[in-house]
Amino acid sequence: MNPVVISVCIMLLLALMRVNVVVALTFSAVIGGLVSGMSLNESISAFESGLGGGATIALSYAMLGTFAVAISKSGLTDLLAQNVIKKIHGKENGAASTGLKYVVICALILVTMSSQNVIPVHIAFIPILIPPLLGVFQKLKVDRRLIACVLTFGLVTPYMVLPIGFGGIFLNNILLKNLHDNGLEGVVASQVPTAMLLPGLGMISGLLDSDILYLP
Repeated sequence: MNPVVISVCIMLLLALMRVNVVVALTFSAVIGGLVSGMSLNESISAFESGLGGGATIALSYAMLGTFAVAISKSGLTDLLAQNVIKKIHGKENGAASTGLKYVVICALILVTMSSQNVIPVHIAFIPILIPPLLGVFQKLKVDRRLIACVLTFGLVTPYMVLPIGFGGIFLNNILLKNLHDNGLEGVVASQVPTAMLLPGLGMISGLLDSDILYLP
């Protein structure tokens, strides 16, 4: 049978089974390549080379997004939120309040930064982790504008300067590629994170300013 027909039929079958569309597309393409007599590496290379424009980058983000959904379904982020609530329950008043604010803010920064590199779920953790903590923010009187600044810092800064996870996609597949496409062939991958330290310092400055303005 024609490998293209087999590949399309597999993709349609997976779609009817409500398998993630990116997974279905990738799997069916690889199967089509294998049926045609290509090796696994050749099938993957042919699939990637057939993606035009920014489709390769979009596919990378989509696959990481699929991983993010899997993490969210596992309940790990919900468990983390519940543990935070239990830790601060009954301690929202008195002298410990200010210390708890800093603990919560620092923990939120670490979690948000980790979502870009350590566990690349990107923004998928926000609707899972933040809503359970809204009551905590209310009791501790944490300004919502500060939370917004913290989330923005943690989501943006790591992929601006760290070439792993989403940072690897942004720095190497987007920024470095565009530099090479515009004639700057002498730029190497190791130089890009160093150059991005300057805007990264701007993000750090913004985070410190938000602490001064919004954290009493």
